[in-house]
Amino acid sequence: MRRQLTLAASASVALLGLALVGAGPALAHGGAGGESLQVEPTTVDAGGTVVLAGSGLEPDNERVLVLAGQNLVVEFGTVTTDAEGMFSKELSIPGHLPAGTYELRAIGDETLTVPLDLTAGSAGAVPAAGGGTQETVTPRQRTPAELAIFAVLIAGLATAGGLLLVRGERLGLVAD
Repeated sequence: MRRQLTLAASASVALLGLALVGAGPALAHGGAGGESLQVEPTTVDAGGTVVLAGSGLEPDNERVLVLAGQNLVVEFGTVTTDAEGMFSKELSIPGHLPAGTYELRAIGDETLTVPLDLTAGSAGAVPAAGGGTQETVTPRQRTPAELAIFAVLIAGLATAGGLLLVRGERLGLVAD
């Protein structure tokens, strides 16, 4: 009887966890409430600047601004909306970012997004602060051998955990 109650409780917790996984944040380009996010220009060279503007937001509300894409996230800090629910902020895009399509996000009660196309600086290199050039950074891809090693390590750890659990049950260290 006690084991059945424990199994029922475990199943309930597992189902609740699965239900909550799907309850992630909503992404909006301008939802039904009139919220919107714009970037100008929509295409910029690495090392350039853009102006990010939001409107139709909650007044006097703080937003976290980030640039995400290419397996990278760049944080720009926070901005507070004015009394009319608007903000505007000039953002300096780091010069070391690789070319590609990114997403600017204004994260608050909801997350607003807008795409940004980033082009590499002159010939794949961008000017560095000291006057020289700095090569653009590209994310490192894992080789199949590295992924196989990770999979074997994870499987080994899961097996070891299962063996420890069985051993504990046999010795009476784990409650039924």
